[in-house]
Amino acid sequence: MKKLAKKLLCLTAVLALTLSLFTGCKSKNEKTLFEYAGQKVTFQEAHVYARIMQYQAEAQYGAYFGDSMWSMQVGTDSKGKKITMQQSVKDSVINQLKQIKVLAAHADDYNVKLTKSEKKQIKESVTAFAKDSTGKKVMKKTEADKDTIQKLYEESTIASKVMQAITKKANVTVSDDEAKTVKVYKLVFTTKTTDSKTGKEKDMTAAEKKDQLKKAKSALKMIKKGQSVSSVAKKFSVKVAGATYTVKGKKAKKYIKVSKKGKVTVKKGIKKGTYKIVIKVKATKNTKAGKKVVKIVIK
Repeated sequence: MKKLAKKLLCLTAVLALTLSLFTGCKSKNEKTLFEYAGQKVTFQEAHVYARIMQYQAEAQYGAYFGDSMWSMQVGTDSKGKKITMQQSVKDSVINQLKQIKVLAAHADDYNVKLTKSEKKQIKESVTAFAKDSTGKKVMKKTEADKDTIQKLYEESTIASKVMQAITKKANVTVSDDEAKTVKVYKLVFTTKTTDSKTGKEKDMTAAEKKDQLKKAKSALKMIKKGQSVSSVAKKFSVKVAGATYTVKGKKAKKYIKVSKKGKVTVKKGIKKGTYKIVIKVKATKNTKAGKKVVKIVIK
């Protein structure tokens, strides 16, 4: 485990800082490590969070991966490049601090304050942290005293309360006049045909299927440009397949209604989230039965 700690190079492996930052005087702890949305994060704050994550990761994975733990791949970024455990922990520390700082800065906007009960709980948590073996190591490595740890606990708790207040306030409502609607249709461009001599159904030729696909794509473009589904169906001599619509979930059914023609109406008072509508198309002479799940996202 000592080798594993060296592999981390203290906070360097987590925050990609130079080793000299660890050996300097205490004043370095007050220096601003980075600033985000007008909120400053000190070196010591980041160091505490990083150390906590380091020791948690070592306790969970160290026995299995040993010295290779921090260089092992845990994912890939948007460009397909390797993300190591070291980079992942570093990013987690930075993102967590950004979120806490920004949320805590809006405490007054949402009238968020710590209650007496919360303050008491925080003090008890700090005391327990200072007595815990991991907490002792964190405080020793970061030169953080109980007051520093308490400040971080308080800020984290306030940030959590602000998030709850934001979530509660962000209740989506849709007026009757502005109710969101969407229609779902299925135009059937069959790839089957009937033999004029035998009267039996048979597959179209490859060329005919290609032509049907071309027509289907053209129909889609016309609908996207605003032409009615019925006029497009008439133009290409195809039918609009009949379908049944089922709203999934008891809460969803209260706010979402679907007509027989596929018109979806979202009533006011619906909460933000993702809702599902199951569309089933019955089999016909020229088409197979189909099933499709449409998601409606309320933001």
